[in-house]
Amino acid sequence: MKTFKYHHEDPVPLSKADLFKLFNDNRVYKFIIELLVSLGKTDLPQCKVLEPGCGNGSKLRFFSEFRVPPENCYGLEISEKAIEICQKWSPAAMNFDVGSVMDMHYEDNFFDLIICSGLFDCFNEDKDIGKVSKELSRVLKNDGIVFILDINENFNNYYRNNPAVMAKNLRPFNSQTGELEALLENEFTVVSRVPSFVVENYFNSDGEYASVYDLPSIDAKIDKEEIKCAYTLWTFFKKL
Repeated sequence: MKTFKYHHEDPVPLSKADLFKLFNDNRVYKFIIELLVSLGKTDLPQCKVLEPGCGNGSKLRFFSEFRVPPENCYGLEISEKAIEICQKWSPAAMNFDVGSVMDMHYEDNFFDLIICSGLFDCFNEDKDIGKVSKELSRVLKNDGIVFILDINENFNNYYRNNPAVMAKNLRPFNSQTGELEALLENEFTVVSRVPSFVVENYFNSDGEYASVYDLPSIDAKIDKEEIKCAYTLWTFFKKL
């Protein structure tokens, strides 16, 4: 029987990069938890969760820590290599498949929660986003919730001097004008929109990581939008 071990259990010291990455993740999870509580969606042991475009599966592992049974966690990814990483880092009972988010094999009205992280920025054509939106709506239960974490109007300003990032030709969505909401409006109604994070917020004027003791003040400034973030977390209900 496979012995499960989280990647972060490797016996190496935490670096500043690790600490700030954990902080970024925890900002997102903080908002997700607050929204689940406020929306009365707390019976997580009974929930089925999908992460389309799951990457390394980190969001599913987060939900499993909040009592979603591993066997109720589903990840879909076009990359076979990514799925191999998911299977290596995640509980064996989780369900990971290679496939396209435009044509998913799941049953209608199957999932209670869907978490999309960096999914929509991969599609430059509105029609493709429409196809993905319809598929997400099809597999989501009528009372289900979709969380979308993606890049916004500040992204290119932060990363324009990073050729590797810019070469990906990712599509940002203007969080101030409701661009993403308009693209999904046939299938979904927006519930909330909150600024999430950008790694560059944590560097000082010398280009080095700020002190970890500055994290609480950085967190507060992001909440007040005194610091512009490159990522936004949107929450949507399915339209009936």
